Amino acid sequence: MDVSVSLRLLFTSPAANLLHRYKDVMVSIPSPSNKGGPAARQGFKYQDHVAVAFILKMLRDSTYLQVECETADDIVAVSENAGETVNEYIQVKTTESDKKWNLTECTALEKQKADSSLFQKSLKCDVRPGIACFRIVSKRDIAKALEYFAKELDRRVTPDLATQRGRTLAKQLKTVSVRGRDFSYWADNFVWQVCGDASSLEATNLRVLAEVIDLYGETPSHRQQKEIYDAFLAWADDAATADVKTLPEKKIIRREAALARLKALLGAAAKHSAAFAKPYKTKPDPFLVEFHTTTEDGLLRTLSGFDVEYDFEEWRAQQLAEHLLQWLPEFCLRASEIANFQIHHTPTALARSINTLTQAAVPRDRLIAELILHAILRSREHSEPIACKVFYAVNGKLSEFGNAHIVQKPGEADQLWLGLSRMISTGTMDQALKEICDVLDATISRAALTEEREIIITLREPHHHLPTAEAFNKALHRNAPAQEMLSVLCFPILLAYDSDALSEGYLSDYLANLKTEVTQHYNALANTLPSKIKQVRVVVFLVPIESIHQLVQKFNALCKAAS
Repeated sequence: MDVSVSLRLLFTSPAANLLHRYKDVMVSIPSPSNKGGPAARQGFKYQDHVAVAFILKMLRDSTYLQVECETADDIVAVSENAGETVNEYIQVKTTESDKKWNLTECTALEKQKADSSLFQKSLKCDVRPGIACFRIVSKRDIAKALEYFAKELDRRVTPDLATQRGRTLAKQLKTVSVRGRDFSYWADNFVWQVCGDASSLEATNLRVLAEVIDLYGETPSHRQQKEIYDAFLAWADDAATADVKTLPEKKIIRREAALARLKALLGAAAKHSAAFAKPYKTKPDPFLVEFHTTTEDGLLRTLSGFDVEYDFEEWRAQQLAEHLLQWLPEFCLRASEIANFQIHHTPTALARSINTLTQAAVPRDRLIAELILHAILRSREHSEPIACKVFYAVNGKLSEFGNAHIVQKPGEADQLWLGLSRMISTGTMDQALKEICDVLDATISRAALTEEREIIITLREPHHHLPTAEAFNKALHRNAPAQEMLSVLCFPILLAYDSDALSEGYLSDYLANLKTEVTQHYNALANTLPSKIKQVRVVVFLVPIESIHQLVQKFNALCKAAS
């Protein structure tokens, strides 16, 4: 690009106030021309990748002031060093050839025109006050005779071989810049950088961008990082193609503006990520201990017993209540609500969860039973809750199935687990088992399954869950036959009950007694299950409780203290 120094355009353009700040470093052109710049850039993006490389460098290094596109050179990176302005003039070379760049090619005149060789054009870009540095960025590699220019300036100790080459060039070419500098100066301040093809350069830039983003503590996805990079690439293209006559200010990308744009893009990415966040990737550590399990009837019937355990011969009621409180936010809140809570919002999330619990029409002991089932499904089955159905009424009626979870296991089809939970006081086990069987019997009907599916469709937020199999999605589709739900359905049943085996306090062989007890309760349920669910999987979780009354009291006290 042919350039000369003039302040006429600088102070008469519409952007005079902005450009005044850079009057010592921004080149303006007395007879502006787009020749060799925007007019020749159609379909040519390699130079934009180079420009972005320097924008990223500027984002990491506060000594940089701005990056310019198609001003005094293809790219100009302006920085400060000890209070003095440094202009790095960068030429980008993409010419194709089977040969490496060599000294002869770099010093050859174009059609015998004076000062028209590659190196002379680089030196002639030195038109601004301040320190001048020079750089050529190429796709092609360089010959051995030029390798001494490949080392970055901060790694060189002058005089060196590059210095010697500069003295030779000064005698041979006798070219002097507008600032009075010859090839002796140029050689000591010149770097040749080989970046390979556009894909290699882009890959390098993306790695640097990831490092810059790390400094801000953000974690956008790879796709989002690529979108951020493309935004900067488009910005570089806009700057390079901006008309130097009418929009000279658009050719400058200042560090402050680049930082602001990066933060805005990261903010937009974070907001988008929250909308698609997977909030169930983390969970509290398990508390309940599985002490007994059996499976029968071709894997369609399973019993699991869970123990709260003793600590110094004291049943851990307080610790169980505290553990259940940890699960409360994801039990009470929808996935989208959890995804939008930050770590500093944890007290708010807990308070909101307790408020939801307090306003529920369901008895507190039933809610605690549902919460225990939620914790078991999340810990044991690594499930993802759709949303707690226990708070959702249809036609003024709450569903009997308070939990709905998606369970995905390697080698198995995706499953929908609809959970029934009961907190069973002493003397009411038979009544509770009959209620459960009646609910299961009534559920295996077109009307009941359609109603349950409609609730799930309403509450489900698929973008916050891991992808599910097509067969699963088809079964839950509003227009699919309700009967298809049976192919993905499992009924987990939680029985948390006042235990005779625990009522007498700690015994050294209490686990043996618990095994006998849970087996008896399981058999009582299994023998009365309705025939309609013979081909539906049923998983029974039994949790012996020393005192339901005391557990409810302790849990309520914790909720009151946290609200």
